Amino acid sequence: MVLVNSGDLDLGDDQNPSLNSEVQTARGLTVDVRDGSAPISIKTGTRSLGSLGTGAPTTASFEVSVDENAEPGTYDVPVVLDYDYYSRISSGVRQQKSVTRTRTVSVTVSDDATFDVTNVDSNAQVGSTGTVAVTVENTGQTAANDSDVTLASQSGDLTFGEGTESTRSVDSWAPGETRTFRYDVTASDDAQVDSYPFQLNVAFDDPDGVRKESTDTSVSITPDPEQEFSLSDVESTLSAGEEGTITATVTNDGPRDVDNAVIKWVSDKEHISPEETEIAVGDLDSGESTEVTFTADATDSAEAGSKQFDFVTSYRNTEDDRVESDTLEAQAQVSPDQDEFSLDSANTSVGIGQSGNIEITVTNTRNETLSDITAKLFASSPIDTDDDEAYIDALGPGESETITFSVSADGDALQKSYPVSLDFRYDDPDGDSSISDTYRVPIEVTDANGGGGLPLTAIGGVALVLVLAVGGYMRFR
Repeated sequence: MVLVNSGDLDLGDDQNPSLNSEVQTARGLTVDVRDGSAPISIKTGTRSLGSLGTGAPTTASFEVSVDENAEPGTYDVPVVLDYDYYSRISSGVRQQKSVTRTRTVSVTVSDDATFDVTNVDSNAQVGSTGTVAVTVENTGQTAANDSDVTLASQSGDLTFGEGTESTRSVDSWAPGETRTFRYDVTASDDAQVDSYPFQLNVAFDDPDGVRKESTDTSVSITPDPEQEFSLSDVESTLSAGEEGTITATVTNDGPRDVDNAVIKWVSDKEHISPEETEIAVGDLDSGESTEVTFTADATDSAEAGSKQFDFVTSYRNTEDDRVESDTLEAQAQVSPDQDEFSLDSANTSVGIGQSGNIEITVTNTRNETLSDITAKLFASSPIDTDDDEAYIDALGPGESETITFSVSADGDALQKSYPVSLDFRYDDPDGDSSISDTYRVPIEVTDANGGGGLPLTAIGGVALVLVLAVGGYMRFR
């Protein structure tokens, strides 16, 4: 009902009009609706409306129910108004009076179809689309034909796709019959987990074919919180110039279980590329976690340090639509470029003027298996090599194998260390062939006698000269 204050003024104050307004204002206004003789029950108690001046009117709503055996017709319903007002203001003194007045309003009880919402079931969720099922009963005395049920959103955060209302239709709707209408409702990313108002309107034809409308039935819908996921326990074996992995634990933080979840790599890194951009993890209950591992290649140009990598979780919602989560950010380390192999040399000494075998243990320091490994030895005077190649079929991560080369030291070599160089040609798991950096290994040239004397070949030569010299001397005699 609409309440209007039409207060009179017997004598006003032209010098101070505000006092006139004070006298005409009803204060502490309460409104109470009584049943009277109408076949209705008032469900709302006394309403307190505060102050009401003679300006804009105010509105008060009361919920009522109609008796099942009510006779159609128009009834007078008493409305009791209680309020205070200043009957006189003089020299700053205000005289106050309390008033109780009764007015009547006309209420028409018809035998037309009327509608009550008996149940609202929603699986709408913040940031996605869900279904709202509204169950409505025809509580009237007659059938409704060709009915259009218009559900209208009162907020832009909950909508029907791009629109603010959606309509469902039903041909014949008998008295006492309930119907359930389903609407697709989208809750925006900005929606709150709060009650949002909707209006349910039913337009229908009565049995005489007259088009009528039942309006302003309120419906409240509260969306569930947005589906969330998180990443934890992030570990990385990425290293510039080789293949590595990022491993993380993905948790469904709820509030709902999800079906057919897929974790997607959505980072766009110039020098790091994953072998696969999606990993299927299947159904994931609320609170459940699973571990995923992405394998990626990092080029030699990849910068070392902590990098941010982005992922999303794709899943099917309750409407069987595939949707994606917000971006999941992970910090992972990229290690600097490292050598493919480490070398450990043994038996790498050779006597002056002699030949010998040197042994070098080769270890794969990469996180991937390297195969078809050919080692090449390079030496320069006074070190020489007659056997400068060795072959290893394959080395897994951390595996080692010892290879052998034959080297010699010239007779004029000094007793000290001389360097030789090695490099390796190998294939990675993708079948790409590469050549490693050059490695240096020291060769220790020693006294062949171990005591600082001349080598055996040199000693033999001196002995021969001496013999020849003695023989010559004897012949001279």
